[in-house]
Amino acid sequence: MEVIVNSQDVMGLVLVYAIIAVSLAVAMILERRGDRNVRKVVHIGVGFFVFVWWMFSENWIMFVFFALPFALVLLAAMLKDNVVSESSLGDIANNQGHRTGLFLYVVSIGVMIVFFWDHWTAATVGIVAMTWGDGFGSVVGRRFGRHRILNGKSVEGSVAVFAATAVMAAVIILFYGWLTASGFYPSGDSIPTVPVWAASVIAGFLATVLEAVCPGQYDNLIIPLVVASAMVLLGL
Repeated sequence: MEVIVNSQDVMGLVLVYAIIAVSLAVAMILERRGDRNVRKVVHIGVGFFVFVWWMFSENWIMFVFFALPFALVLLAAMLKDNVVSESSLGDIANNQGHRTGLFLYVVSIGVMIVFFWDHWTAATVGIVAMTWGDGFGSVVGRRFGRHRILNGKSVEGSVAVFAATAVMAAVIILFYGWLTASGFYPSGDSIPTVPVWAASVIAGFLATVLEAVCPGQYDNLIIPLVVASAMVLLGL
């Protein structure tokens, strides 16, 4: 079998690694300043890669050169007595807590790449529900949360989860719809069987409920899987 990585794939990888590098750089600066939202900066920042997904010609390219190395680096950061774990990245992965959640974050991206490759729009909506929705929900909940509901979550944080997910879902659906119309999006459906606003509201609702009821750090795996599956059922 001939293995081909074209120039667009290379450009996609460059952009993905640039997104990761910028996210980590900002997080490390904030970590030195004692900011409590360091982990969520990475959580949200890396999520920008959904706007680059369409550039990859094959799912194995994304998996081998993006998801797998990212997972291995995070795994090294979670372990002890190695260069990565003793760096600022190790501090973010361990001292900030949520080690399992960080690892599942990357695992869920890998799952989206492997199992939802023919449904790019659905997969990316699932990812933004995890990255932007859950990320902004945590930041807003910590800073402005006053009214507690399930599992220590706040009404304010849940509203942020819904708003961030719904807005970003609409942006993603419209973005991939534009790519399809422009001929850049080679396969898969990008127009839902319901209005864009309805698909976005459904994504936001599911993300909000799951973020509130999911145990511990497993929301990083459950939210994108359920939201992406729902979007597939809606025709994305």
